[in-house]
Amino acid sequence: MIDFLKGFSITTIVLMHLIQAYITLVPEFLIKASSLGGSGVHVFIFCSGFGMCLSYLNRKKSYGQFIFSRFKKVYLPYIFIVLISFLIPFMYLESDRITALLSHVFLFKMFFEKYEGSFGGQLWFVSTIIQFYLVFIPLLRWKERIKNAKVFLGICLGISVGYWFLVVLLGKEDLRIWNSFFLQYLWEFALGMYIAGQLHQGKIYEIKRGILAIVTLVGLGIEAFFALHGGTLRIFNDIPALAGYGALLVLLYSFGFLNKIILFVSRFSYEWFLVHILVFSCVFQIGAKTLAGQCGLGLAAFLMSVFVAWGYSKIIQYVKRVRKNEVRL
Repeated sequence: MIDFLKGFSITTIVLMHLIQAYITLVPEFLIKASSLGGSGVHVFIFCSGFGMCLSYLNRKKSYGQFIFSRFKKVYLPYIFIVLISFLIPFMYLESDRITALLSHVFLFKMFFEKYEGSFGGQLWFVSTIIQFYLVFIPLLRWKERIKNAKVFLGICLGISVGYWFLVVLLGKEDLRIWNSFFLQYLWEFALGMYIAGQLHQGKIYEIKRGILAIVTLVGLGIEAFFALHGGTLRIFNDIPALAGYGALLVLLYSFGFLNKIILFVSRFSYEWFLVHILVFSCVFQIGAKTLAGQCGLGLAAFLMSVFVAWGYSKIIQYVKRVRKNEVRL
């Protein structure tokens, strides 16, 4: 189930970026409708909290061990793509190219709006997820100290809601370094941790399709209303977005007809997230002045991004195997 959620989320995120940034001649309503794909970010954060917590419960690690493992799995593949993007002139057009690169290498980009989306607008998410890595072990120990998991979840929700109001009061809701700071999504991450803890204890969740359909319609309806009105409402959109989009994905999973394709994609979902903007930008350098031409390039770019991501994941797996063999020797 979790792999399906991640795979489907990354697919809609990639499609959203393709339609909104590259296939510019599509009707306006389709561009707005594609924004639904952005809801995949909320599911991805939920899955991160779930996956990290369940992994920790099955095999506990020290803070240092956890950070080092995340460094190898997330930071190194990310920096390699940033370095490639750095070498391609059209991936960053400002004069402070070296500073932009260093902002990724040393991770201070998460505090500077100018650099947060440099070398790929999607890379802001890496800043957010690394923030969660830094606080995960303390957060988990705090959860264990509280003992009541529901109280822990309620406190995290309260912290996120308080942060939303703070961002609005400061007038920072349109700045990525503010609206994507980890406190914005803390409740989603904590919800993943909560569900992981329940499943680890043997809890089984069963939700009828009718309930899922209702939650999907209501959640996505509220999300669409908030998104269309924009402004300060967008900062409060996370709850209906996760509820509606998450229920939709669980509903689709229950029917099973997309499962094999999506589960295949989930094997290299992170790599696809890293490379897709780079691939799109390169392919669309060809240029197309008609909708048919842009759609053709879009299809080619989409398929190529899948192939490149799959290949990149294979390279990473090969490097891991080589390193393991060296350690054994």
